[in-house]
Amino acid sequence: MNAGELAYLTCVAVGVVAGVGGARVLRGEAATQAPSLAGRVRVAALVGGVLGADVFELPADLLGWSAPSARGLIPLGGRTVLGGLLGGWAAVELAKARGGYRGATGDRFAFPLALAMVFGRLGCTLRGCCEGALVSADSFFGRLGHALHGVPRLPAAAFEAWFHALAAVVLLALRARGLARGAQLALYLAAYALVRFGLETVRAHPPVLFGLTYYQGLAIALFVLAGGTAWRRLRR
Repeated sequence: MNAGELAYLTCVAVGVVAGVGGARVLRGEAATQAPSLAGRVRVAALVGGVLGADVFELPADLLGWSAPSARGLIPLGGRTVLGGLLGGWAAVELAKARGGYRGATGDRFAFPLALAMVFGRLGCTLRGCCEGALVSADSFFGRLGHALHGVPRLPAAAFEAWFHALAAVVLLALRARGLARGAQLALYLAAYALVRFGLETVRAHPPVLFGLTYYQGLAIALFVLAGGTAWRRLRR
């Protein structure tokens, strides 16, 4: 294990701890849910997220739709955050349906998720994966990319970390003012889908259909899912 991989795993571990800690602090909806349901939702989110991150990445790795550095620390390939979000969302909705619960459960997890994503993307930046497109070595981003990866590339993962940090601040403000209740997680994920779709234009992933990358397709799916959910809940 090299220094980059160690830094990556450290940041991921810190992100998990920060996310769990944040979820324990923000217990807003916990009182409105049965303890057994809340437990099932947490487990479903974790298991669905892990499986989704691996399963949705497999086609990209097997068919060459991902950048070479996207391959992770396991033999079967890498993981994709977009797939993890989609898988976690599907698993939570299934768990809620089986428990007969139709309400929103995501608000208390929105801020912890954003916090965890900050550290996760910082880990990607330090490891050198999720890289952006090649740029001029004399430009600011070219020099920054060279310092991070040894190659003048746009630091796409760092851009994502900045977005999630800003989102964490906005989510705290929404929660403090009681705004967008029941739709905070959906709004955050819809915004992330748009940001990720845009960042894919400066990432090193090849287009696979209609000039779009595989990950742009996942971003569209996430935006439709999260954006539609946010719209329905805000209308209520």
